[in-house]
Amino acid sequence: MKRLAALLTCLALFAQDEPNPRTLIPQPLIERIVDEISGTLAFQHISELAGFEHDRLADEYKTVYREAAYIEKMAKQYNLEDVHIERFALPTKTWDGEVGELWRVEPNGNKRLIVSYRDIAAVLAPGSKSGDVTAELVYVGRGDDKKDYADKNVAGKLVLASAAPGTVHNLAVREFGAAGVISFANTTGKPIDRPDQVAWSNLGGRGGASGKTTFGFNISHRMGVELMEAIERREAFQVHAIVKATEYDADMQVPTCVIRGTGETKQEVAITGHLFEGIAKQGALDDASGSAATLEVARAWKKLIDDGVLPRPRRTVRFLWIPEISGTRAYLERYAEETKSMVAAISMDMVGEDVTKNRNSLRLMRTPFSVPHFINDVTQSFFDYVGDTNREKVQNRRVAYAYRFPILDPQGTRDQFSYSIERHYGSSDHATFLGQGVPAVLFNNWPDIAYHTSEDRPFNADPTQLKRVIFIALSSLNVIANAREDGAVRVAELVTGLAAARSGDTLRLALQMVGEKDSLRWAWNLVKQNYVREREAILSTRVLAGEAAAEAKITALGDAFAKEGEAADLARLKRYIGLMGRAAELDSALVLDAAEKSAASIVPVRRKPAPSGFAGGGGGGVRDAAEASRTQYNHMEMRGFANGTRSILEIRDALAAEYGVQPIGKVVEFFEGLAKTGEFELKAK
Repeated sequence: MKRLAALLTCLALFAQDEPNPRTLIPQPLIERIVDEISGTLAFQHISELAGFEHDRLADEYKTVYREAAYIEKMAKQYNLEDVHIERFALPTKTWDGEVGELWRVEPNGNKRLIVSYRDIAAVLAPGSKSGDVTAELVYVGRGDDKKDYADKNVAGKLVLASAAPGTVHNLAVREFGAAGVISFANTTGKPIDRPDQVAWSNLGGRGGASGKTTFGFNISHRMGVELMEAIERREAFQVHAIVKATEYDADMQVPTCVIRGTGETKQEVAITGHLFEGIAKQGALDDASGSAATLEVARAWKKLIDDGVLPRPRRTVRFLWIPEISGTRAYLERYAEETKSMVAAISMDMVGEDVTKNRNSLRLMRTPFSVPHFINDVTQSFFDYVGDTNREKVQNRRVAYAYRFPILDPQGTRDQFSYSIERHYGSSDHATFLGQGVPAVLFNNWPDIAYHTSEDRPFNADPTQLKRVIFIALSSLNVIANAREDGAVRVAELVTGLAAARSGDTLRLALQMVGEKDSLRWAWNLVKQNYVREREAILSTRVLAGEAAAEAKITALGDAFAKEGEAADLARLKRYIGLMGRAAELDSALVLDAAEKSAASIVPVRRKPAPSGFAGGGGGGVRDAAEASRTQYNHMEMRGFANGTRSILEIRDALAAEYGVQPIGKVVEFFEGLAKTGEFELKAK
């Protein structure tokens, strides 16, 4: 019997899975949080907010948008605090569509409807003017180049094209006199996989050089090909286009509420979903999903506090539902003192998607290299936790390939949690927070199969994936909102552990570069910049400490990690370079040339805010729009690294570790241009 018992014990041990990944919340508390969060409720919010494209009536522009009213109502129902709607003026009127119809008209007068705005709101391009035209349809190919119109008379006719309607309209209508445009472009969705999608695309501009704007239609790939083939077969027909559109005085509306902190500190954490992307477009995934997830974070957190499961947070938690980017900027600028108190923020933009339908994963977009911060690693720890406990692992094969800790919604899928941790990417509200000095990350399922199309509807969301992303957001912010002396040190330890892993990856990359021509300087630079960055990330946790002894521990941890790690990794790199017979080349590569020596003596000091927040627009070195597009992130980061103490050479070296080698002359030219605009002053170091 003893031998049998021992054998069974061995088998049981063999069947055990590896332990769950470590987080800063104990497992029993994780279980209580997960049990409270409802992906079903979040899904219901998505359906209420954007179950279909509602016609926004004139009275709504005079009062409260229905989305803002819904968030306000639910926040009050959930007993959240300081629930209200902030309002901000818009400098121009907002476009509103009323009628948009395309009819195929046969020679005998018979008509068949091609598509209607009534059925698919995306078909009528925002910015269109009212019109009623029956005319020949002319196919011009892409329609975004003047050559496409050679030997084609489009004056007074309707143009069919495969490029975006705004680009086509600029040429077809404003230069060649067409009556209107019909586009089957779908640059953001999946037109081959989903041929019946209609892309959301606007006309852009307000009249162009000719001052003329008519109308544009977006149609599906299938509709476009069918019309194109009918033209190629020389079928005799015309198209009747009917458009009724207007403009309203409108404002930006920002529902907001808080879970008040204990009063020990004025610091805040923030979480957002953008309730509006313009006012015409209404997307279930982009971004009713993020708005719904943010609302469920608020409800569940407040309920857990009321039930005594979680303490009232030390820091106030602010919830914002905003018009994307413009509304965020308006709010943060109006409440500049409040903004200065924000220690971290999460932007939820397109989350909780059905990953099987959309062929994607949930992404954590980290802060850029110029903003090393603990928010990255706190959120990553919960991404890793959910990812590891909600996938089938071969280690579990003797226990039926089960999830270690299933986070599932009863109305959702049982899909695994697919995720990725990625470098910074802008184009959402986290970039606006960053532009106002608030470290922020993005949770995002982009790209998805329905992005900016008529299929951006609730059926592409998944209550299970919603539950998981809500858990990650709530847990991450709970750690940050409650951290004090010991908690701050624990966060610093987490950052240090993940910094060690990243440092290993950096050294691996540097070693791989040794065999490449002219790479030794930049391999060396990678390692040095890594430790500058990781030290700053560790030290960023001091803002949570609120006590000198804890701050001193964190400072010692960051300094020791950077000093000892850099020395060890540079020694290993140097040793390897020597083994490859390139020691002399390294010494030569580290010698500064004349231009670099000059750049080392110049420090850019900011004198006024960047014109476009964190994105920063262009710079003095930009010669054309194409170059501005290619170098957008270079420009953003050059501004970000310019902290008033770094020289232009140090900025270039930091930038090179993130985006690749940059000619020093281009960086100098960039800051010289900004000095001319008054954005920066160039001082001698």
